[in-house]
Amino acid sequence: MTQTKKIYWADKLGAISAFLCIVHCLSVPAFLTMGIGFLENPVIAYLFIFVAFISIYNATKGKIFKGISIFLWVAFAGFVTSLLLEERAEIFEYLMFFFSASIVIGHIYNIRNCLKT
Repeated sequence: MTQTKKIYWADKLGAISAFLCIVHCLSVPAFLTMGIGFLENPVIAYLFIFVAFISIYNATKGKIFKGISIFLWVAFAGFVTSLLLEERAEIFEYLMFFFSASIVIGHIYNIRNCLKT
């Protein structure tokens, strides 16, 4: 029972973090036009990667539902790859949104499955 609560909080943290990442990516262009440039700092991107890794690691540690674990790790790998390559081609910016949304969906689905057990 203790493991379920840990997974639940890791999933909650991961879903919130990925959602905030989407909001951050959508709002930065608007803030840059207003002269607020600190949000474009790469440290923020690395913070999102770090939180996503920690939350996915804790959510999938000792996991019975292997499909959800694989889905979350693939989404994480795609998110990191897209984030690192976003300056090379425009497609990576769109893929970053896709993979971030996939992380949110994966964590919500994992929460639902953890509550069933």
